Amino acid sequence: MRLKISASSERAVFIPVNYQYQLHGSIYNLIQQSNRQYADFLHNTGFSADRTSMKKYKLFTFSRLKFFPFKFRGNGFYGVRRIEFVFSTAAEKNYEHLVYGLFSGGSMELNFSENHCRFTVEQVESRREPSFEDRMKMLCLSPIAVSTSREKGDGNGLEAHFLDYLNPAEKDKFCENIQHNLIHKYETLYRRKYEGDRKFLFRFDPDYLVERQGKISKLIHFKNDIRIKAFKAPFTIEADPELIKIGYQCGFGEKNSAGFGCVELVRTQRDAEGL
Repeated sequence: MRLKISASSERAVFIPVNYQYQLHGSIYNLIQQSNRQYADFLHNTGFSADRTSMKKYKLFTFSRLKFFPFKFRGNGFYGVRRIEFVFSTAAEKNYEHLVYGLFSGGSMELNFSENHCRFTVEQVESRREPSFEDRMKMLCLSPIAVSTSREKGDGNGLEAHFLDYLNPAEKDKFCENIQHNLIHKYETLYRRKYEGDRKFLFRFDPDYLVERQGKISKLIHFKNDIRIKAFKAPFTIEADPELIKIGYQCGFGEKNSAGFGCVELVRTQRDAEGL
């Protein structure tokens, strides 16, 4: 289930480069307008495969914003009058409550410390879901983040380390964790153990990497001191179509409900070049 949302501002506004936390908060506020209890469940608990599982998922993701018009300077986007973004989910309640929130309030807000941006929702478009095959090419509408746990430098416990696809020592783990993450989401959504055993391959487009000289990583500042390293490039995935569908609906990798891992099909070469 997928929506394309367009909204406009009465005045030209400035939106800083790191806006994902504010957009994340705006989406939760819209869901809360429909059902506060469900919004609290999503924010504080989330979905899990069973009561003993430590892995919790929100089962939704969203894209980066598109701005119209804008002038980009080092710290952000100036002169913005309209925004567009994609919201995608596999959970029917996520979809229903967001739609209700969009239409009941008619607006969404991005609240930054230096300014307050209010947008009136102009259009909410339901997007048709594609057919899923065992080999597909995707482009990132928001960057993909994948992490693992490692010991802190001072030896006091563990910390999250965001894996670097371009580091040969971490590339295989990056791809392996994407597969495991998709399986966990499948088991959470369908409440049954995943029994598939098909080949799994995840690979960012090597020609795109050469063209961009390997510059596909993004360091996102998310809420105060949280730094998330993620990657944005076209990729090919070979897997069980059910797992690919889960990734398309809920996001690839981690931190999906914070605006990571939202993807779209590559239908033309121009799609891939437009990243």
